[in-house]
Amino acid sequence: MSQQIRCRAIIEMLGAPKEYIDQTLREYVKKLKDEGKSIVSERYEEAIPQDKLFSNFVELELAFEKPAELLSFCFESMPSSVEIVEPEALAMASHDLTGLLCDLQARLHEVDMVYKTLNAKYAALNANATNVFFNFVKQVLAAGPKTHEELSKIVGVEEKELLPFLKEMMKNNAIRAEDGKFVLVLKA
Repeated sequence: MSQQIRCRAIIEMLGAPKEYIDQTLREYVKKLKDEGKSIVSERYEEAIPQDKLFSNFVELELAFEKPAELLSFCFESMPSSVEIVEPEALAMASHDLTGLLCDLQARLHEVDMVYKTLNAKYAALNANATNVFFNFVKQVLAAGPKTHEELSKIVGVEEKELLPFLKEMMKNNAIRAEDGKFVLVLKA
């Protein structure tokens, strides 16, 4: 026996300019309708500024025939909140729940794999960028000793952000501090 599931969901968006985020949110709701989602009601809020962006949301009331449809909507639309309005209690066959749990696990594994892949790419990119930056500082110092301030101006990194890199380079004996200036350590 199938029982319709009615829920309230809030979908939020952040962007700029204000008119664009308003229009994009309305177009997204239209897309949901075009895909066959049963939207019972929709209530849009006025976009509010957040730094240089605007935040906006819509509260939707939706109806789903199956719990799997609700779960799919949650994964695809990523609402910030979902509240089941009715029925008050859901009865579900164990094989249906098993299917939902398997789908949930598959999606979680997919997200986990994307996260791990991006994390590995970030680590490699960060290591490469650090090496390029270290080489840049070495090239600058090859022309002669420089103060912290001089290095900051040449490499285009603020003094407070440059200091940890310089400390790491000193720890690795690539440079040393001498008379208030940084000097390249020449390796034999």
